[in-house]
Amino acid sequence: MDFKKEKRFKLFSGLTLIFSLLVVLAGSLVKATGAGMGCPDWPKCYGYWVPPLDEEQVQWQSGKTFEKGQIIVHDNKLLVAKEDFLPSAAFDESQWEQYKKHDYAIFKPEHTIIEYINRLCGAVLGVMGHGGFL
Repeated sequence: MDFKKEKRFKLFSGLTLIFSLLVVLAGSLVKATGAGMGCPDWPKCYGYWVPPLDEEQVQWQSGKTFEKGQIIVHDNKLLVAKEDFLPSAAFDESQWEQYKKHDYAIFKPEHTIIEYINRLCGAVLGVMGHGGFL
């Protein structure tokens, strides 16, 4: 093995070890805090690529545009937008369907952050495991 390949291999191995430890630590934090449902859907989080950090982002509001797949907490249920729409002044349940993968309908921003960090670490490690950085 030439010097450049050996150096790159050592760097890759070190990064893999670091991200493996981060996944274990983040997973432990998810378990210890009960943040496992901080993001109800995958690969998005409440239908967003960047997780919501404010409760208003996951609540129904008149005049707010909703996109297909976005998830809200409404009447202690998780609801998914059936299509893109701008709601009228009153809530219209026909525009939504109940999220059926689980029934955990509590939004806690700290759980969302913890769960999303765990996902990001796992995703990076997964790409690394397939030789994505070599």
